[in-house]
Amino acid sequence: MQKTLINQHKREDVFRCAHKSHFKFEKNVSVHHVLKEKKCFPQGCVYFQWKCTLLNKGNGCPKKYKHVGKSCFSCKYYFEEKLNYQPEVLLSETGFKTFQRELEDYEHWLAGLLGKMVDVGGVVNSIVPHFRKNILYKKEQMSFLGFLVSFREGYIDRVFFKDYFYLNLPAKFHRDYMLTPGDKIDFRARMKTDRGRIVFYNSKEIEITRNDCMETSSNSSRWDPGDVLVAGKTGTEFDVQPEKCFACDKGILLDISEEDAKMKRNYRHLFCLQGIENPENCIYDLIRKLALEQR
Repeated sequence: MQKTLINQHKREDVFRCAHKSHFKFEKNVSVHHVLKEKKCFPQGCVYFQWKCTLLNKGNGCPKKYKHVGKSCFSCKYYFEEKLNYQPEVLLSETGFKTFQRELEDYEHWLAGLLGKMVDVGGVVNSIVPHFRKNILYKKEQMSFLGFLVSFREGYIDRVFFKDYFYLNLPAKFHRDYMLTPGDKIDFRARMKTDRGRIVFYNSKEIEITRNDCMETSSNSSRWDPGDVLVAGKTGTEFDVQPEKCFACDKGILLDISEEDAKMKRNYRHLFCLQGIENPENCIYDLIRKLALEQR
């Protein structure tokens, strides 16, 4: 019987957290975030909320600040409120025990493949530019890292992986082969994880079976160097991640590394390659669908 797995680390139906930073995601948190990144289950986590005695009472700040920030640490009106948050388990007791067994099985399989050359096959879901933004002491620099190919499902080392996984693709390869959604691709590559996602890199022995369907081979999926340069300059960044933006071929995740004298952190924001200012007012996907229907 063929073995089937899903990405247990990216599940969002196991935990929920009331921390305000998760409100934009409707309090949904991934298994990776809770168990691997924050390691806050079952003991919870402690969070210190910045407060101001003046602003709390509706009074003005002597320095005209509207919000409490890092510049307020030495102010006599500044104080911190200690808060404790504990992830809520969304599953039943039986369901959670089943999840724990499935997680153990998944991590055992994962440990045996990380860093190794693996046989992979799947149908291309999307090909988008892969950007990273570095913020060092408030100085920003955007870097183009190549392309990120996504698969909705596929075969990984004789296992049917019924979940998303990704392939880092050098810009030169994409320029030479011009992959499009719907193409079937078989390859060998090294496997790693990136914040819970399965990502392949250093690919070789690549075989492509073209999909000639007009809808999936549209020019909107093709990127030339000029398109990438423009997208990196004119794209818009959001700290919210609406579901419709993930379903859109112009919505990607932007990897961000931020560092200054007091902190260092890595996170992701939504990045709109179309440059839409407000996701709620976006009609790009509607226009694209209408154009396809008129062909």
